[in-house]
Amino acid sequence: MSKKSIVFTVIVVCVLAVVGVFGLVHNDITDRFNPTISMTTSYAKVPKGSSKYTNVAIIDKNGKALSYKLKYFNGYDPDGQYVKIVHKGQYVKNILYIKKSAYDAIKNK
Repeated sequence: MSKKSIVFTVIVVCVLAVVGVFGLVHNDITDRFNPTISMTTSYAKVPKGSSKYTNVAIIDKNGKALSYKLKYFNGYDPDGQYVKIVHKGQYVKNILYIKKSAYDAIKNK
């Protein structure tokens, strides 16, 4: 094999590996940099008085439940139980605590 063939093969393998990681692995690190996932806003009910949230079921702006749960994110408001989440897959950019009435209005659309 020539030097050009080896370099080309290495480049192809690297590109396929990167595409495979973004396509198969979904966590907060890979989703943050995955160009095929867009930033979105979702809403959720979280345990009151907690600062670590795991396996949180989320709904979109139309009140429809999404097909996946957010595995883990942090936040703390001792009285807050409803959150607006800006996220990209499993990567949570920020959360904002909202009132129950705002959450119910979205959930009941």
